[in-house]
Amino acid sequence: MKWKEFTVTKCRPAIYAIFLIFSFAVGYAQSNYREESAKIFARNAVAIIQVDLAQEHLDYILNIANAESDSLFPARLIFKNDVIAGDTLEPVGFRLRGNTSRYAQKKSFKLDLNEYVRGQKLYGLEKLNVNGEHNDPAIMRSRLCWDLFNQSGVPAARTAYAALYINGQYCGLYVIVEHYDENFILDRFGNNDGNFYKCLYPAPLTWLGPDQNAYKQMRNSRDRAYELEINEEIDDYSDLVSFIGFLNNTSDADFARAIEERFNVRAFLKYLAVNTLLGSWDDYWYLQNNYYLYHNTVSGKFEFIPYDYDNTYGIDFVGGDWGTRDIYNF
Repeated sequence: MKWKEFTVTKCRPAIYAIFLIFSFAVGYAQSNYREESAKIFARNAVAIIQVDLAQEHLDYILNIANAESDSLFPARLIFKNDVIAGDTLEPVGFRLRGNTSRYAQKKSFKLDLNEYVRGQKLYGLEKLNVNGEHNDPAIMRSRLCWDLFNQSGVPAARTAYAALYINGQYCGLYVIVEHYDENFILDRFGNNDGNFYKCLYPAPLTWLGPDQNAYKQMRNSRDRAYELEINEEIDDYSDLVSFIGFLNNTSDADFARAIEERFNVRAFLKYLAVNTLLGSWDDYWYLQNNYYLYHNTVSGKFEFIPYDYDNTYGIDFVGGDWGTRDIYNF
């Protein structure tokens, strides 16, 4: 037996063991995140979220002059629901979030749980969105939408109701929405090393040429239209540029043959079907807005993930009857 053959043969059990350990670790991380975070999204009762921070910091956050600021401030978080007796994390980052909600009377907020304490999490969660749903007087539209997406097999956020108190003052009924990050991606797709883009208006996936910088343009003072959420340090948009180039510059015959090699078409069709039922318009289909793209490194395909569903079930800013609109001419 040759030396190389002998070495490989002898090492094979060790290699196999390492593979099993790695596979177990990935699987455990996925299941542990899902099981632990499920406690936050328990649905049998309204959670209670208490946030305490310095009054001058709260005054800054609520000052309309700072509506576009994403400045984080240290705060204490106390979280309680029907399965969590009352957990305290301190300090956590606290800031405004959203778009139009920044100017609404009922604000929306983000809790960044590991901003000041590295590795600090709340039952597997590193961030938590606390949405005021200011567009929806019923405070239920987005929750219905997320439930339908999840029941249809479309990767989507989990939600729960919460009563929010800031510095002891009751702020109203809110919707907790699962944050899209590397933990969410790993749980839903089994890997999280690919590029993950947050796509907000204007994000029409139109061809802007081969220069990556054209796709890194700022949409406002805070972020890009196509914003990397994973691999931000590398800042390599070549996969997105290639995908957009394919979408725009491929002949009809080649497109029909090759689109399923680059894009999870079946999952996207599920999204379109549910989206139509919801009467959604603040999305990719109508406004080129509110979606994520993940480049799945196992399949090599881009995955489409829906986002932000308060403007549904008849909520309208632009004069469309979304309940009766022609789905072929949306």
